[in-house]
Amino acid sequence: MTKYNFLCIDIGTTSLKAALVSETGQVLSFLKINFNSKNIRTLSFEWMNAVKTALLKLNNESKEKVKIDAISISGNGPTIVTEDGQTFLWNEKIKIKKSIQKKIAPSLFLPRIFYFKNKFPESFKNKKIFSGPEYLIWKLTNNHITILPEDRYKAAYWSDGKIKSINLEPSQFGAYINTGAIAGTLDKVIAKELSLPEVPVVAGGPDFTVAIIGTNTLEVGKMCDCAGSSEGINLCTNIPVYKKGLRTLPSVIPGLWNVASLLQSSGRKFVECKIRRERKVGQKLTYEQYIAHCAKNPNSSGYKKMYNLGFKIKKGLDTLLKCAKENNLPVSDTMMVTGGQAKNEWWMQLKSNITNYKYCVTEVYDSELIGNAVLCAYALGLYDSIQQAANKIVKQKKVYTPNNNFSKNSKGKK
Repeated sequence: MTKYNFLCIDIGTTSLKAALVSETGQVLSFLKINFNSKNIRTLSFEWMNAVKTALLKLNNESKEKVKIDAISISGNGPTIVTEDGQTFLWNEKIKIKKSIQKKIAPSLFLPRIFYFKNKFPESFKNKKIFSGPEYLIWKLTNNHITILPEDRYKAAYWSDGKIKSINLEPSQFGAYINTGAIAGTLDKVIAKELSLPEVPVVAGGPDFTVAIIGTNTLEVGKMCDCAGSSEGINLCTNIPVYKKGLRTLPSVIPGLWNVASLLQSSGRKFVECKIRRERKVGQKLTYEQYIAHCAKNPNSSGYKKMYNLGFKIKKGLDTLLKCAKENNLPVSDTMMVTGGQAKNEWWMQLKSNITNYKYCVTEVYDSELIGNAVLCAYALGLYDSIQQAANKIVKQKKVYTPNNNFSKNSKGKK
């Protein structure tokens, strides 16, 4: 029996995912809870109830009641939540004057906060301001913090001067702590409600940074494909690289960088095809059923969409590889992959064939959850670094190699 177990939580746009994960990376139980609210402004009201439901169901799924030693939370960003629970999602479009944008640049958060403050002034008047995971951490610990993936991210967040420039107060924002730090201890009353001891709650942070941790893309040359509703092919480098079509951000590891080729609508476009198919046949389909249909019907809109997405990914990957070559950067010949697309073997093989690149899926398709487990192990001092923890906890499951004999009409399966 393992000594340490962690409750790992990831807040999505439409659902909350949770898993009980051991210190060795074994997933003891997993579940996904869909949100019911049709009003996005009150979405955060569901998060705490989802955590309570998750704990009950996760323990019921386990062979025996699991002792939980720490909790870590990640979530999509930059979703903004105010103290009264008003929620402003990361994917809502905003529009502000160029003069304001220039004044608060290069912050990724303040433009959104400024826009929503002007639309909903009462929600921001003298109230605390959070990202999604920070809000849930506050609910669990009563600690108001801001999760900084790494110190170099400060410019992308805010400074006191820039906060005041949009008529807010620095006291409305939590103090910075880094990803992997202990944000607080489970509040005594909340612990009793959840039937848990007063365990440490760890700062996870933005889902894309925690997903990169969960694929162990933390050493120079390592690559991962975060393949969900949107998609990003990421390369870990030791220098920042700036090129049209690529985005460069600091890694969570000091001194390293993450260079990415982004595809804003990937799986989301495929979902639209699935919905049209469901309307046509008059019934709901699982993704496995729909992909199997696409695999057997190359003329279907779903198959064409998957194929076209594959070539868009190849274009982004080629740009990334060319940039790496120009800058004499090492690149792994295998790309780790995470997200919903990783669950289907046929799709993974198709992507490998089109891109002519090896894809490797991990033991857990939702790498944010394993990334949170890595952060729990690091925060508790089980490992000296996040990299060391990831090397031990992240497990490879299967590698897909480009295969010219792969049949386009072969049956898609999970």
